[in-house]
Amino acid sequence: MKTNAFRGSNVFMSRKLVPPEVFDKLLGALKDNGAEVFLCCDPSRNGQNDFHVISSIDHEKFEDLRAKGCNLLGPQCVLTCAKENRALPKQGFTCCLAMDGLKVLASGFETDEKVKIQKLVTAMGGMLQSKASLDVSFVIVKNVLAAKYKV
Repeated sequence: MKTNAFRGSNVFMSRKLVPPEVFDKLLGALKDNGAEVFLCCDPSRNGQNDFHVISSIDHEKFEDLRAKGCNLLGPQCVLTCAKENRALPKQGFTCCLAMDGLKVLASGFETDEKVKIQKLVTAMGGMLQSKASLDVSFVIVKNVLAAKYKV
């Protein structure tokens, strides 16, 4: 079924960045949803409507693409957006939407640990909160005796 959920999106997808077992499925999902697909990797294309599909944060090209300000998407994110007829997310890197709409609070961690947690949470579509509030979905604490955990 063809839709226009990705209309206006330029998606760059290289066989070197996407696992072969999902490549054809991704290509079909992108085209069926109105995306303009380029079968290459072009880091110079980093506009608001330019997206690059990459299999993992561990891929050798990941940090290079991220440093150039590219919108990066994991294969699972693209497939979920296609299935749900949603626009592609524009937040740096989204591997999947497992935490879509969830608000997470992390407490008791050093700054560098919080940065790691924030990257993981946002990569799954969630948001890391800095203060406790009633709309927080999950609390991650280093110590269950912490005040924020008790609240």
